[in-house]
Amino acid sequence: MLDRSTAVLDAHPDKPLLYSSPLILARRRRLLREARHMIAEDGVDKFSVRKLCLRAEVAQRTLYNAFRNKDRVIALAIREAYDEFNEHVHYKTDRNTLFGVLDRTMSINRRNFRVRNYTKAVVTIYFGANTPRDVWETLQDMSLGRITEWLSVLKAEGQLLPWVNERRFADAMANVQYATINDWCMERLSDREYLPRLMENMLLLIVGSVQGEARAEAEAYLEELKRTGDVPNFPAAIYSPPRYEDD
Repeated sequence: MLDRSTAVLDAHPDKPLLYSSPLILARRRRLLREARHMIAEDGVDKFSVRKLCLRAEVAQRTLYNAFRNKDRVIALAIREAYDEFNEHVHYKTDRNTLFGVLDRTMSINRRNFRVRNYTKAVVTIYFGANTPRDVWETLQDMSLGRITEWLSVLKAEGQLLPWVNERRFADAMANVQYATINDWCMERLSDREYLPRLMENMLLLIVGSVQGEARAEAEAYLEELKRTGDVPNFPAAIYSPPRYEDD
């Protein structure tokens, strides 16, 4: 399996003991909760540390003690929302198959229609010139998490072409996905074009990297996509979101 340990994002790498105190943890939860609300309301361009601290009822110094900087707050809030969604959604497909990989990818990206500001924030940070590497890695892992186990299965079965590096394949897949999402955010792709184009771009990369049954399956999906112009109908996943209570 691919090593994803680098994708774990510390709230404040320089202050692990302070970060772990109960008081900071409680304030951290409030800050992340309000950050998620603010991103959903106004996106990342209008995100203000001062406003966040007022809404969370904490001092700005507390925020910097807990998270180091604004970008880390935003990245952790986005990652928390992503992890929470995945924790409470139950799929009816096998994650270690191409069908299961596509199902999960389309499900996450279909949700983007309802959280456009989140999505724009993600791609803004992902492609940002000054984004810290660990922040970038945790966002990349949001994409890689849906395919790493599948790639390990393909490799074990001899279905990856011999010249394909598993890690580089995963990196390329993440970049392809984020580039397509960015095109949609920039309105270069319409809502109608978004998911079919995302699936097509993924499948084109896959076809050039696998062999055997996996390649035949990917080619069949491409042919069906060309014929219908739409993504497959996946079994409806069940999502049971949590209910929040004030700290």
